[in-house]
Amino acid sequence: MGQNVMKILVVDDEEYICEILHEFLSLQGYQVDTAVNGEDALKKYEADRPEVVLLDIRMPGMGGVDILRRIKEIDSRPGVVMLSAFGDEETVNEVLQMGADYYLQKPVEFEHLMKILTSLQESSDTGDSDDRA
Repeated sequence: MGQNVMKILVVDDEEYICEILHEFLSLQGYQVDTAVNGEDALKKYEADRPEVVLLDIRMPGMGGVDILRRIKEIDSRPGVVMLSAFGDEETVNEVLQMGADYYLQKPVEFEHLMKILTSLQESSDTGDSDDRA
């Protein structure tokens, strides 16, 4: 059992999205936790230090951009995938410049998500930062 199970934190204010992603990712063998607001997300992030965070951009209260900034202040290593139903280019560019690794449009295509997770896992397994876009 040398396989290191990747931990993923799903952050979305819509509970059903958290549930769907939790169920799907758990079936793929990932260890998944969810949070429905920014405060909860940061507490869970600090306690558990997941390798990947799936983060909704638009949430009431502390939004995804603020959470991304706080996570990157705590630790620059986790892979962050921003999720949004609103593909506003300015926000997408902002979060990518702030250190998000990917941006995914909602509704999330599971096949695309799996490719991203595989890529993040490979780059963290090799221990070096991967420049491939």
